[in-house]
Amino acid sequence: MTDAQISLRALSDPGELELLQPLYEQSDGPSYGFLRGFLDQPHCRAWCLVKERQPIAAIWYQCVAERAEMVDLRVLASERRRGLGRQLLWASLTALENVDAVQLEVRSSNVAARALYGSLGFSETGSRLKYYATPAGREDGILMTLTLNHGGRVT
Repeated sequence: MTDAQISLRALSDPGELELLQPLYEQSDGPSYGFLRGFLDQPHCRAWCLVKERQPIAAIWYQCVAERAEMVDLRVLASERRRGLGRQLLWASLTALENVDAVQLEVRSSNVAARALYGSLGFSETGSRLKYYATPAGREDGILMTLTLNHGGRVT
């Protein structure tokens, strides 16, 4: 038996977004409603990975001038730990146009995500102390940046 084909799809049609809703159930990141409205903004760039016509991962960027901020990256819970986050992040980085740098913010406790970003060349560039609420209090947000070479390609 072979694995189902996984493909990258740019998100641009609000009508397609209904299929993304399972990705945003029981989430502590940006809500489905927020991201649905975000897609209408001219600075939004978004992609998803599709398997058997169902989105299994999505990534969202806000692009202004030559900078992009990754707003959200998520993988369907049943599809995690299979390298799909890496695959989507890499594909989206190579698809971004006219971008010199990508910035993101991640919870200090999200060790797996920080390792993923570091392995792709992101470096820690700052922090936001006690930025995120947690059941036990607050935790820091770590700022990370990846510099792209000219033409928006990953170096």
